[in-house]
Amino acid sequence: MLNSVSECLTLENPLSDEVIKFLLNYQEEDMHIDFKLSFDNEEREWLEITKDILAFSNTFGGYLVFGIKNGTFEKQGLSDEEVKILRDANNLIQKVNRFIEPNIKALRCKHLEYNEKSFVIVFIPPSLDITHIINKDAFFKFPSGKEKVVIRQGTTFVRRSGGNHLMDDRDLDDIIARRINYYKNSLLKKISRVVEAPPSGEIFVISGEKTDGEYKEFIIENAPDAIPVKGMSFTISPKTLEQEIMGWIAMNEREREALPASAIVWKWYKDREEIKLTHEQKVQTAKYSLLTGVPAFYWLQGCDATSIKKMLIEALTFHPNISSIGDIVSTGAFLGKRFHKNLVGKLGEFSSRIAPAKKTIPGGGVKVLFRADNIVPKGKLSKTITKNNIEKELTNILSGKSKDKNFVPTLQNRWRAQALDCYLYAQDDQYIVRSKK
Repeated sequence: MLNSVSECLTLENPLSDEVIKFLLNYQEEDMHIDFKLSFDNEEREWLEITKDILAFSNTFGGYLVFGIKNGTFEKQGLSDEEVKILRDANNLIQKVNRFIEPNIKALRCKHLEYNEKSFVIVFIPPSLDITHIINKDAFFKFPSGKEKVVIRQGTTFVRRSGGNHLMDDRDLDDIIARRINYYKNSLLKKISRVVEAPPSGEIFVISGEKTDGEYKEFIIENAPDAIPVKGMSFTISPKTLEQEIMGWIAMNEREREALPASAIVWKWYKDREEIKLTHEQKVQTAKYSLLTGVPAFYWLQGCDATSIKKMLIEALTFHPNISSIGDIVSTGAFLGKRFHKNLVGKLGEFSSRIAPAKKTIPGGGVKVLFRADNIVPKGKLSKTITKNNIEKELTNILSGKSKDKNFVPTLQNRWRAQALDCYLYAQDDQYIVRSKK
């Protein structure tokens, strides 16, 4: 039996039927829960919701319950239009993240019917390892034309008692203390797995993902070529390239800045035909490729459009250099004009820093964006150029110095490799959405 909202937040399923029933009948607004009678789809309302979600995320997490009146806790319910807006977690995240850095990524929304009335509950988990801050001023314009600043750049909010408050020095001390505690507990859990292992066991399982390979284990050792794990006192040395890729995926989920070096990703691409990955792992490998200037279309073969679109948007929010932005946007063109236009729109101030040609789909087709339209010249010569010739040229670019682990092709060869990869493997606007069984 549940006794408090804080207890609900720690459950494996924080939106279970038992939790929902408890929250709907909870009659107190405190630091873990906020009740909203209704929702007007206006900018002022969105800014207030942004403050709520920011405050909960920066503190202990919490719930927003829509359809219940604060104070009297009358269950009035929501209209169909309000439900349609509030139940869409992706839309909610996008609206909130317009003004927040780093972005909040994990929100869950649940719509339910109770006594023939509609309610929506939003679950906001705590951000244990980062603090979210307002990245720009947000205004609300009154009908008179007068503007009011609702949230200011450089500020942030925390949750105290039953309301949101601007963070002060005391709150900062609390956040630092919680973060130290979080990393300490996280590290101790990892160490305990090693300490409790049998004397003959050196295995540390970093990912549960299945591959076609024979092994899923990682050996714990201080090898020179081992992958460093932030915040840990040991390293993980993979046995296979599949395990190496899985290791980077696992670390990237934890630390977005965990990005393999360009030479590592080129090595994966060189041995691509011998690497067996799931579709999800291929999409993530393509993301690393785009961010490091390595050809990516080989990995995207047979992957579904929805996963690729999600990956491209994530990559665009990271973009460590200008050249990667252009490659990300150009790859989006293969998902259709609408999505490409959407990606360009997300560039904001960076839009002026990439080539104008990348912002539109050329008349010659999307492959022009990667210079793949002239791989096979028109005319008689084209009859003598086969797929084998093109693959051989790509192999020659990738061979480099066979013993050089840090080999990266020259700039001209990198561009050529991208063009060859695009010509051989890209699917022109034919990536599909796979239905979930």
